[in-house]
Amino acid sequence: MTQVTIPISDNILTSLNMDAGEAAFSMRKEFALKNFRDGKLTLAQSAAFCDMNIYDFISTASQAGIPIIDYSIEEVDQELAWLNDSR
Repeated sequence: MTQVTIPISDNILTSLNMDAGEAAFSMRKEFALKNFRDGKLTLAQSAAFCDMNIYDFISTASQAGIPIIDYSIEEVDQELAWLNDSR
């Protein structure tokens, strides 16, 4: 596993009212949310990156306004047609 180190001054941590652990978690969470939203990470990868279970990450993404299921209109129509045909 590769580890990345980002120096953060005590001034910044004080301004953010965070300790180093809180800042690291916040950065991991924002990175995971952005890359999940952009389709670069899966739901499971994003949750693991944040050291969260999938359900907590789903809640976090929902609070950030990021859809978990992102179907196009065509995909929804295909799913509905499949459901109607299977009845």
